[in-house]
Amino acid sequence: MNEEIQKKERELLEELGDTLEDTDTYYRGDTLEIPAWNVSVQLEIEQLTDQSAVLNYYLDSPGWDRRLFECCAGIGKDQQQAIGMAQGSFLFGMLDGVRAMAQEGRTSQLESDFAGIHHQWDVYQSNLVGMGEMPKDTSATDIWELVREGVRKRIGGQKICYVKVYCAKNGGDITGECRINDVPILELSDVMSDYARKWKTKSFGSQKQFFFLLQREETYVPYPYAEEDIADAVHTALKLYGKNFTCGEDNQQYLALLEEEVKDASLAEELCNFLPEMCAENAFPAVQSGEMVGIFQGKDQASVYKTQLASYYFIYNALMEELRHDFPNELFGFLVSASSMYNAVRGASEKGADLAKDGGRIFISYGFSDNYRLR
Repeated sequence: MNEEIQKKERELLEELGDTLEDTDTYYRGDTLEIPAWNVSVQLEIEQLTDQSAVLNYYLDSPGWDRRLFECCAGIGKDQQQAIGMAQGSFLFGMLDGVRAMAQEGRTSQLESDFAGIHHQWDVYQSNLVGMGEMPKDTSATDIWELVREGVRKRIGGQKICYVKVYCAKNGGDITGECRINDVPILELSDVMSDYARKWKTKSFGSQKQFFFLLQREETYVPYPYAEEDIADAVHTALKLYGKNFTCGEDNQQYLALLEEEVKDASLAEELCNFLPEMCAENAFPAVQSGEMVGIFQGKDQASVYKTQLASYYFIYNALMEELRHDFPNELFGFLVSASSMYNAVRGASEKGADLAKDGGRIFISYGFSDNYRLR
C-alpha cells in the first residue's frame, strides 16, 4: 500500500479518536481501540480528491459474530471539508449506534423465530443523520416502525444484525435504501422511497439511520464458524471442485469428499448447493433470484430468506473475493453449468427467450438430506 495513503488513514483514524473526548482510546497498528465499548475500528480510504472523499470503516468486537461495515462519502469546497462530511456521517451515524449498544441504551425489543428456535433481541438506534431540507415532523422511532416487521422476518439466529436506512428527495428524484448486514433489501428500500416521496420539501434533503439488533444470551445459539472459517471452507470447496469435476466425478462423490475436508455435513451440503448458484448469479446479472430460497428435505419444504441463513452471505462474500483473483475460467464454467439458474436460462433460450440479456426472475430451491441442519 502507498505509504502516503497509510499515513493519511492513520491521521484520519486519530482525528476520529480525538472526537471521542469522553472515551479513552488507543492505537494498535492500524486499528483504533475503544476499550470501554470493547470495539475496534479500522479505516480505509477508497477515494480521495480535491473536493470529495469516500471512506470505508470496519468495526469488530469479541461480542459480535460478524464485522460491521460502513461506507461514508463527503463532498465539499475542499478536501478537508469533504473528509469532515464523511467522518461526521460515520461518527453521528453508525458509531453513535455502537455507543448506544456499549452503554446499554436500548430503545425497544424484538422477538423472532427461525429453524424452530425462538429469539429475543434488544434494539438500539443511532442518531438520525439529516442533510439539507428535512420534514419538521421527522421521528427516528417512526422510521423504525416502517421497517420493523420487514426486518423481523428476515433475521435468523445471528448474534448481531445491523440495519441501515437511507432516503433522499431532490424535487421529483427519490432514493430509498435499506440494508440488513450490508445486504440490500429491495422491498424495504421501496418502503423508504415511499416514505421520502411524501416529504413536503422543495430542495434536496436526506436522512440516514442505523438500528442494531443484539440477541440476548438466553436465546442465542452460537454458529460454530466465523467468517474467516467459512472463507477457508469456500477455498477448499472450490479447489476440490476443480480437482474432481474436471475429471468427471459425480456430485455425491464430491459431497462425500467435501464433508471429509470441512468436517461438517450441513456446511458441506450448503457449499455444494450454494456455490454453483452464486456463480450463475455472477454470470447472469440480469436474472434475479430474489431474497428467498426453497429448502427441501424429503417431503418437508420451507421458504427462508437468504439473510436468515448463517452461512449464506459469508459464503457469498468469500466467493466474490475468490473471483477477484485469477479464478480459472474452466472451473467457473463448470460451476455455472451445474446451477438451476443456468438450466432456466438455457431452457428459456430453447423457447426463444433471452433471459441473460432481457432479464427475469426465478425462484431457486435446494435439495438437502434428512440430516441437514438449518441454522
